[in-house]
Amino acid sequence: MAPCILQFNSLPVDMNIRKFIRDIFDAKSLLTLAVLPRFNSYSSTSDIDWACTKFCLNNNKQFASHRNGRSEFCGFRIKLLLDMLPTLTTLQRRKPHLYNPSWLCPQCNSFPETLDHLWTCPYILPEFSPLNTFKTLLLNFLTNCLDKFLSASSLIPLPDSFAADFISLNCWDCDPPSVSCLRLARGLIPTSLAEFLGTYFSLLLIWSILDTPLHDFHFDLYVQIWLCRSIFFHHWESAQGITKKLKLSALGSSSISCTSSNVPPDSSTPSLATVSSDSWVSWVSSSIIRGGSWISHLDFWRRLTVQPLLRTSFW
Repeated sequence: MAPCILQFNSLPVDMNIRKFIRDIFDAKSLLTLAVLPRFNSYSSTSDIDWACTKFCLNNNKQFASHRNGRSEFCGFRIKLLLDMLPTLTTLQRRKPHLYNPSWLCPQCNSFPETLDHLWTCPYILPEFSPLNTFKTLLLNFLTNCLDKFLSASSLIPLPDSFAADFISLNCWDCDPPSVSCLRLARGLIPTSLAEFLGTYFSLLLIWSILDTPLHDFHFDLYVQIWLCRSIFFHHWESAQGITKKLKLSALGSSSISCTSSNVPPDSSTPSLATVSSDSWVSWVSSSIIRGGSWISHLDFWRRLTVQPLLRTSFW
């Protein structure tokens, strides 16, 4: 029998077939994920280094395992990345019959409690302000990363201005937090950070160094801000007469379905930024031609277009 040569997009595939098929599905899944409004609400998808983000999300064994007694923290990191933490604004969309849409953040009563507000809430007592805690934790994260990069083996000698240039990146701006800073808090590595470091270090070294400090930063956010907020929020719910039984009641479920069918689309949801449906094909094809992982060949900056689509609720 004549040998069979597998082709993809008219290109011969000279690699493990099982891995190649897995790469195809991974590329299609990333495309589906990247175009969600929760990743496009502030700026372009190309501002996120998806390869580094994926590495930091998958590499940490403590994050992947549910056998180490930290499953709650694992869930926190996933929901943080996807903007699915049960903040008040999220609960107001899910259960408007229980959570009045006009209610503001229970801690400061000044702004809606969104995901970003968790880190910027001024609170009623400045010494317990989540914003001050966030600034301290971000500074620790910055210092930890900088120390590791200064002691790492670089591709070229580091200039005397390296530390100052690193600190001046806008992902470290936290007063008030920049868009890049808020994305970094979610675990989305900014392209500006990766590109700056890429001048001096290999990609794998950059990812390996950022991985552990980011994990520790998230754990501190979880313990020092989220858990404290959750305890306060539980008592606030009790004061509003919102009990666990009420949240699980059948009446609540029927109310949700009735309400959601009559509520107009969320006007705050931006137009979806999307890429052409064959973008994943170009990523995989480029990896065949040039070598390396398909995720290193993302081309959002060239193919990203904004198209008017029907507004969609993901809740």
